[in-house]
Amino acid sequence: MGIALVVAGALLPQAASAATTPRGFGDCMDIAVENDADVWVAHHACDSDSLVTCYRIFRDAYGRQEWALRACRTR
Repeated sequence: MGIALVVAGALLPQAASAATTPRGFGDCMDIAVENDADVWVAHHACDSDSLVTCYRIFRDAYGRQEWALRACRTR
C-alpha cells in the first residue's frame, strides 16, 4: 500500500505539468498558418509584445477571426 502511494505521488506532479505545458511563439505561428495567414503577418503578430497588439495585427489583415484570438492567447 505504501509503495502505491509513493508511485501515485511521483506520477501526479508529472501529469499536472504535462497538462500545463507552456505554449509560445511556435504554437501561435502554427495556428495562424493552419488558418491560411501569411507567414510574415503571423510572425509580426505572434512576436508582438501583447495579446491586444497581436490580435490587432491579425484583425487588420483578416478581420475578426476566432483563430486569431486563439493564436494570440498561446503566445
